[in-house]
Amino acid sequence: MPLADLMTLELAGAAAAGLVAALISGFAGFGLNLVMMPILAVLFSPVEAIPIVTIMGLVNAVRMLGGTWRLIDRREVLILGCVSVFTVPLGAWVLINADAELMRRAIAAFVVFFTLIMLIGWRYRGPRNTATHIGVGLIAGFLNAGVGIGGPPVVLYQLARDGDPAIGRANLVGFFTILALVTLIVFSLEGVMNETALTRSGFVLPFVLLGTWIGMRSFNPATVHLHRRFALGFLLAVSVMIVVIG
Repeated sequence: MPLADLMTLELAGAAAAGLVAALISGFAGFGLNLVMMPILAVLFSPVEAIPIVTIMGLVNAVRMLGGTWRLIDRREVLILGCVSVFTVPLGAWVLINADAELMRRAIAAFVVFFTLIMLIGWRYRGPRNTATHIGVGLIAGFLNAGVGIGGPPVVLYQLARDGDPAIGRANLVGFFTILALVTLIVFSLEGVMNETALTRSGFVLPFVLLGTWIGMRSFNPATVHLHRRFALGFLLAVSVMIVVIG
């Protein structure tokens, strides 16, 4: 479908959301999917929004993969990624069959929940073993396909690991690459990943790349906590508004 046929205020809003989300992600270190997903779910339907956000997440992860590949705990990431295969189809089924308005509010409510956890500084203190890897991977797979945000459980899980924090960050990049690929394959089989989604993604992508570049250049280690507080405050305000007024 030609891009000219898709040019709408909604698509312009999606590009603006991608730019803002990438700016926040670039200087705060997180937030791309969390910012984009609830906004795009309002601009489009959740079924139309999640493929776009998933493609953006994949591009972002692949862009970072080269610099983190050697640090990845391959056993852990493979377990997390492989088990997600079992729950991504279930999440996709929920997404396709659930009421669109209910899903919009559910997506925003999930972002509110995760944002509050980040604001209070909660950390997972439980065990880390094969069983917990499997559990986290199953949850992330379902959430990524169902609400477009599979990262939070894995982020909290990786924050709990001992040792070099760079390994946890590398694990996130590796896992998100696998998860996005699995999700896009399932969406393609279900007919959710179509020409319209690809065309919209192609339009939004340059704005995401530009926002990431500006955000990373604006990053200042001395004010990282201020950046993260701003990002969390923005997420909370947007998501609460969507929950309340739809």
